[in-house]
Amino acid sequence: MSGNGGKIRGSAFAFIVCAFAYFYVFPYQPDLNNPNENVRLYMTAALVENHSYQIDEVRARWGWVNDAGVRDGHFYSVKAPGTSMLGVPGYFLYYTFAKNFDRTTALWVCRATASMFPTVLFLVFFYRWLRRRAKSGVLAESVFYSVAIGSLLYGYGMMFVSHTQSAAAAFVAFALLAEAREKKKLSGTAAFVAGLCTAGVTFFEYPGFVVSVVLAVYALACVRPWKRLVPFAIGGALPTLLMMHFQWRSFGSPFRPGHLFVENPAFRAAHEQGFFGADGFHADGARGLFFDTGFGLFPLTPILFFAFVGWVLLLRRRRDRTDALAALAITLGTGLVISLMNNWRGGWTIGPRYLAVVVPFVAWPALAGLEWIAAKSKPLAAGLALGTAAIGFVASGIPSAYYPHLPEPVTRPVAQIFVPLIENNFAPLTALHYWDVFGTTAMYPLLIVAAAALIYSLRLLKNARERIIASVIAVAVAAIGIHAFATPDDPPNADAQREYNFITSHWQPAPREPGNL
Repeated sequence: MSGNGGKIRGSAFAFIVCAFAYFYVFPYQPDLNNPNENVRLYMTAALVENHSYQIDEVRARWGWVNDAGVRDGHFYSVKAPGTSMLGVPGYFLYYTFAKNFDRTTALWVCRATASMFPTVLFLVFFYRWLRRRAKSGVLAESVFYSVAIGSLLYGYGMMFVSHTQSAAAAFVAFALLAEAREKKKLSGTAAFVAGLCTAGVTFFEYPGFVVSVVLAVYALACVRPWKRLVPFAIGGALPTLLMMHFQWRSFGSPFRPGHLFVENPAFRAAHEQGFFGADGFHADGARGLFFDTGFGLFPLTPILFFAFVGWVLLLRRRRDRTDALAALAITLGTGLVISLMNNWRGGWTIGPRYLAVVVPFVAWPALAGLEWIAAKSKPLAAGLALGTAAIGFVASGIPSAYYPHLPEPVTRPVAQIFVPLIENNFAPLTALHYWDVFGTTAMYPLLIVAAAALIYSLRLLKNARERIIASVIAVAVAAIGIHAFATPDDPPNADAQREYNFITSHWQPAPREPGNL
C-alpha cells in the first residue's frame, strides 16, 4: 500500500482505532472524587445552570471537592478555565434534554464532547502530519500509536481534564507555523487558528504559559506576509480575554489566577512559596519527570528514547533546524518550569501529567531517530519501533484504560496494581456492560484493537522477509520490556499493597467471578 491512497486508508484506520480506544472504555471511580476532573465539571455546571463562575450551588448539591478557591465567601475552580468552558455545549444539551439527569452521565458527556472527540480529531491530524514528514510509514505509525494509546495522552484524553487538550492546541499551532515557514506563506484563517491555539495552551493549562511564549516567538520567524500577524494576534486574544474575564470575576484581577485562594490550607501554603509554588530547581524532580521508571516520560513511553538521536539529526539539518529548536525549547522549557515547582510530581497521576504538552514534540525527533536506524537496517528499526510501542501500550495504556490516577507510593504501577487487578477480574466499565459483560473479559476487545494497530502497521514493509525479521525483533523487545514492568516485587512493597487495597475496596463496578461474567 503506497501513495496518497495508502495514507488515506491509514488515516481512516487510525481514526477507527483511536475512536474505539477512547470511547470503548470508561475509567471512572466516583468514590475517588477526583478534584482534577470534578472541580472542572462543577464550573461547567455552574456556567450552564447559573450563568456564573461560582460553584457554590453545585458544590452544595454534589458535595465538597478539592482544588476549589474561596474568595469573599464564594467558591470557584482554581483550574485554567479552558476545559470547563469547552464542556459547556455538551453539558447544556444534556442538561436541557435529559429526562432523568444523572451526574455520572453528565461527566461522560463532558468527557466525550470536550476531551475524547477533540483528542481523536487531533490524533488524526497528528497521524497525517507524521506520515507527511516520515520516510518510513511503519515507523511513523509505530510512533503515532505509541503516542495515541501508549502514552499519558491516552488517559488524560479520556478524562475531563486539560493535559491532552493543551498538548493538542500546542502541536496544532506548531504544525501550522512550521508549514507557513516552509511555504513562506500563511492564510488568514490558518494564522487565526495558530494564534487561537497558541494562547489556547495556557487557556487549558496554566503551566503551558512557557509553551505559548515559545510559540509566539516562533511565529515571528514563520508568519509571512507580516500582515498575517494581525489575525494571529486576534486569534490569540480570544482565549486570553476569556481567561482574564474568568480571573477578574472569580479572583478580583484579570492577571491573578486562583491558586493563592485555594481552600485547602496545605495546597495554599505550597502555592504561597516562591512564585505560585515555583520555589527553586528540584533536580530530583527533573530526573523523575523524565526518567523515573514508575512515572517518568521516557520509561513509560519508551519509543520516545529514540528522540535523543533524533534531536541531533534534526538540529543538523538546515531545513529542520528552526522547527527543531522550537520543539526543543518547548520540551526543555516545560521541563524546567515544572522542575521549579514544589508540586512537580503532580499528585495522583499516570506519568508526569504536567509534561503531557511535550509528548508530540518529542515524538517527532523519536521518528527521526528511528529513521536513522532504518537507513542501516529497516527490519531492525521497525522491530524496535513496534516493540517499544507495545511496551508503551502496557506501561501507559493499561493504567490509562483502568485507573488513570495512581497514588505516589506506587513505584511500579503495572506489577503492583494492574497485574493484580487483571488477575482478580477488576475492570472499568466498557461498552460491553450493555450486554452484561464485565471484568477482564470486557477488556479483550481493547487488547485486540491495540495489537491490530501494530500488526496493520507491518503492511508498510513491502518485503516479506523484512516483515518476519521485524516481527521477531518486536516480539523479543516487547517481551523483555513487558516482563520488566510486570515482574512482581520481591519482597512485596507494603506501601503499594496498601494502595492496591484502597483502590480495590472502592472499585466500581465490583468484580464478578470469572465463571459468572
